[in-house]
Amino acid sequence: MNGKTATSRSQRAIKTKGKLFKSAAKLIDKYGYDHVTIEDISREAGVSVGAFYHYYQSKSDVIVEFFMQIDLYFDELRKEIFGSGDAARQTLALFRAYAQFHEDRGFDHTRTILRVQTPFFNDRSRTLYTMLEEIVHGGQAAGVFTSEIDAEQITGHFLIVARGVLFDWVLEKSSYDLLEKMRTEISLSIRTFNPVC
Repeated sequence: MNGKTATSRSQRAIKTKGKLFKSAAKLIDKYGYDHVTIEDISREAGVSVGAFYHYYQSKSDVIVEFFMQIDLYFDELRKEIFGSGDAARQTLALFRAYAQFHEDRGFDHTRTILRVQTPFFNDRSRTLYTMLEEIVHGGQAAGVFTSEIDAEQITGHFLIVARGVLFDWVLEKSSYDLLEKMRTEISLSIRTFNPVC
């Protein structure tokens, strides 16, 4: 009986946290991060403020959850990305998926993520970073990327370019095709690091 009770309790906990996350995402995307309170999120989810604090320490922790969703997304695409060809094609596939993720979630969602400062944003143990660094190392070994520049520097450059494209897309209020702009800018960076170009 205790096993069933524990399982039931953990299922309710997962469901409650999911409701809080979805409610926060909906409200933040609609009204903006600064205009949504923990009380608003709790009310939308149909739970107490105390329940919110049981799952999240602060409103910014919900944004960390957004980043975790991105990591799960890349984990699911790992085989597809690494199976897409040489390191240049893998890099393009990775950033196409990155752009697609943000386009699917929309302008408001992306704007919110870019506005909130969290150390998780630059965490080098995250899936996007580790996958990209693995691609760059493989590209250096295969002669697709120069070995004269450290793989970590090349990885960092690609991420700066990709974030810059996202930031510009938000500044321009999503007035252009994000996937095409990402492809163009990442392609230019690939050529920069290709030793035969």
